[in-house]
Amino acid sequence: MTEIELEAGVAPKTYLWWAVAATALCFFPFGIVALVFAIRTLSALDRGDVPAAEKSSARARRWLKITIIVGLVINGLLLVIFGFMGAFST
Repeated sequence: MTEIELEAGVAPKTYLWWAVAATALCFFPFGIVALVFAIRTLSALDRGDVPAAEKSSARARRWLKITIIVGLVINGLLLVIFGFMGAFST
């Protein structure tokens, strides 16, 4: 166990890999924001600032959810629009 885990119980999640995947697969602009907060969580954990890490982790999770929702909505709308335009007809 690291020193941070011993002091505060369990270190907050960084959501870094989730943010990377959401940035690549869903909606790039909001994914970058989630990525920034995930990296801030790592930085705060390295400094030993657990309250700041928890705050950044919560923000990363919030932006991650926003990224996934917006990405699904935009991709769904594009699918419907292209479907009406006849892009999928044979």
